[in-house]
Amino acid sequence: MLGISTSWWENRDVNGEVIIGEALDMGFDGIELEYRITGRLFNEMSPYLNRNIKVLSIHNYFPRPEELPDRKASGDLFLLSSTDKEERSMAVKYSIRSIEHASDLEAGALVLHLGRVDMPNPIDAMRDLYDKGRMDQEEGRAFLEEQDSLRASRAGKSLDAVLFSLEKLNREAEKRGVFLGVENRYYLHEIPDFDEIGIILRKFDGGMIRYWHDAGHAAVQENLGICPQKALLEAYSDKIAGIHLHDAKGLEDHLPPGSGHIQFKEIRPYMKPSTIRIIEVSSGAERGEILEGANMIRDEMP
Repeated sequence: MLGISTSWWENRDVNGEVIIGEALDMGFDGIELEYRITGRLFNEMSPYLNRNIKVLSIHNYFPRPEELPDRKASGDLFLLSSTDKEERSMAVKYSIRSIEHASDLEAGALVLHLGRVDMPNPIDAMRDLYDKGRMDQEEGRAFLEEQDSLRASRAGKSLDAVLFSLEKLNREAEKRGVFLGVENRYYLHEIPDFDEIGIILRKFDGGMIRYWHDAGHAAVQENLGICPQKALLEAYSDKIAGIHLHDAKGLEDHLPPGSGHIQFKEIRPYMKPSTIRIIEVSSGAERGEILEGANMIRDEMP
């Protein structure tokens, strides 16, 4: 089955029935409900969910908490990595609400962002080095090594907070039979990095926590010299719950499959029959591009 994320409908003035109708009209078998969906849209979509279209996955935090109008909808609305007890409690509280919805809708997994290490985001400097063609030269490698060292020196407390948060979420997920997909991220300072994915999966071996692979994020990190996409897949595909399928060109991602440089046929060997496949593209993508991308995915990753 191939699904589409509701991320494509961002900033479009449509109701929930239209979203379902368009997803079906484009030939998708299922849908991923994500953090931009309001309570109103969710109510409009509800009569059609799992009747007309399968809910394959949900992306935390869902639905968008309308009681927090001053906060922008985001998978990082609250940080499960926060060392501030109050924020971490809010992150757990609203994640549990998402788990409850995932259970009620019989979704295959809930996708989680885990937060970040308390350090400056080095992406601007990395983007500058990349644009100048220096990221894979001595200057870029030295900068990356420096940032890796800084991250390692500060990661301990943030990772401990993540593990503490996941303890609570795993218990709730076990009660409700919901897999939690820990997603690989875009920025270097975000959690988890390659090693942290392994730490988390080993810590909760036997529980409900799985790996969620994002092809576009992995491609960008590979272009920056952080971690090869293949390394993630080789190490963690045995624990994979699902995959976000979007293309990348340089440091730009969330492009329709086929419009960038990712070789999706090279990802196929790491997918299982049970792996949830979600096309996740930005709202700027054209309908025709999505249809072409979906057909390519069906051919290369059946």
